[in-house]
Amino acid sequence: MKKATAFIMLVLSIAAASGVYLVYREDFSPTMAEVEPALTICKSLIAEQWHTPLLAAISLFWLLTVLLSLTVLFERKKVPEITAEKPPVAIEQSSQNDETNKQLELLRQQLTDAEKAMSETRDRAGQLLSQNEDLKAQLEKFSVSSSEKDELSKLGAEIESLQSTAKSRAEAAEKAEKELANLKSEQQKNSEKLAAARNKLEKAENESKAAKKEAEKTASQLKSAQSDVSSKTEEIASLRQQLEEVNEQLKSAQADARGGKNAIPPAAYQILYLFQKEGRLIDLLKEDVSDYDDETLGGAIRPIHEGCRKLLEDRLILEPVLNEEEGSEVTLDEIDPEAIKLSGSVPASGPYTGELIHRGWRLKECNLPELVSGWKGNVIAPAEIEIS
Repeated sequence: MKKATAFIMLVLSIAAASGVYLVYREDFSPTMAEVEPALTICKSLIAEQWHTPLLAAISLFWLLTVLLSLTVLFERKKVPEITAEKPPVAIEQSSQNDETNKQLELLRQQLTDAEKAMSETRDRAGQLLSQNEDLKAQLEKFSVSSSEKDELSKLGAEIESLQSTAKSRAEAAEKAEKELANLKSEQQKNSEKLAAARNKLEKAENESKAAKKEAEKTASQLKSAQSDVSSKTEEIASLRQQLEEVNEQLKSAQADARGGKNAIPPAAYQILYLFQKEGRLIDLLKEDVSDYDDETLGGAIRPIHEGCRKLLEDRLILEPVLNEEEGSEVTLDEIDPEAIKLSGSVPASGPYTGELIHRGWRLKECNLPELVSGWKGNVIAPAEIEIS
């Protein structure tokens, strides 16, 4: 009978553990979500500080039940012991007996303590069993139907949605408060800027009034200055007219001094005079040489050439425009139209490449003699008369 009871208790304990395991799995009914409302009701009936001790007591009760069931099931029958007469043992010393007695007393004390702890554990297990029965009764009282479970789940979902809505609204309200604070700070800054702008505007108006007064004063001064300028302008115009008349008179006087308005510049007379003096170039050019042969003409030109060359070396120093040899190919990026003359197929822009036909000449230095005072400048070579 005792083993049958132990077996039944072991089966019930295993069934309870299996039920808890299946509740925590989501693929079996009832699931943890379905049982949670009942657990919540049970938790509300018990003070929060007793939740953990109660769970520990239930777990301990279940463990003790399993252990007791296993102990009863696997208990062995006691075999009667055959006692034999012990041979007399000689007691060596009285001190060894005292130590043995002390150890026996200590073992007895430990056995007594273990029995007390076992009895306390049994009492605690009984209390836990009674509490378990009470909890089962309370669970039966507060068990709900499936329709009520659906309503509770719907209510829970609605409560969660309301909580989320309230949370979002609270966040929106907090955000609006922050924006309102920012707007207030911006409004304060704008008011400060507006006050500063008003001060600047008042200052600008005062400056504008002062500027208007100065402008009126300046306008009156300008009118007086304009009247003075008009009078001065008339005087300047009359002076300019007089100056132009004097310049005309001076020009006419200079022209008369040079031999008239169509007088040739003195430099031309000087150059012709020097070529005639040094090389008698004008005599050669004015004489008709068509009747002379080449040999006679060449001999006559040699002294003229030497004299004119000496004049160019001493008085009119020349240099070539380009230093390259005539007949060679030259390339120029840019040209001076007064110094270089292009012919042939001339491109629109540089570089210009072609054959150098003539190097050209440029006046480097001019050493003309000073004019003698009183010289009219129209006599190149004086006429020569030999008196006998």
